[in-house]
Amino acid sequence: MLAACSNNPPPPLRLPDMTFAQGAPVKFDVARIEIQVDYKAPAAHPHIEYDMPVSPENAVRNWVRDRLKAVGSNGIMRVVIKNASATETPLSTDQGITGMFKKEQAAQVDEALEVSIQMLDERQFVIAEVTGKSSRSRTEPEGQKLNERDRLLYDLTYDLVKGFNDEVTPNLPVAFQKWMGMN
Repeated sequence: MLAACSNNPPPPLRLPDMTFAQGAPVKFDVARIEIQVDYKAPAAHPHIEYDMPVSPENAVRNWVRDRLKAVGSNGIMRVVIKNASATETPLSTDQGITGMFKKEQAAQVDEALEVSIQMLDERQFVIAEVTGKSSRSRTEPEGQKLNERDRLLYDLTYDLVKGFNDEVTPNLPVAFQKWMGMN
């Protein structure tokens, strides 16, 4: 009976909604902000975007929701997700007798992000643009539980988008000065 109880899987990890609302949103004199996704994640190994608690693409969508605000009556800002990849690559581990007595790193997760924020004119031509890139990598230990893996991927993705935010935010007032300063 005790053995049957120990086979129950742990409860699923409940991660908070990934938000980037720590600072005040950046307001733009545009009617709307649209998101265009140019990156199509392959649904095959080594890509894991489909198997993550929050994919890099969805994290960028959350960033746009929390950080960029349209407060004007006309004009369009477009956020183009050019890359939002996440891959998991197995690492070689000691398969011999000595390998049984040590815990090694079994896989490496690499995430990359490239996003352009564009201001469009009335003909939909780009008249101002800021591009930011970010990448992060972490290794995963052998024997990692699913909840531990989900937490690692969640934290890695948050750090990826925070790195993008830190790179692109100082450039917004420079590139988009004409459309900023709204209350």
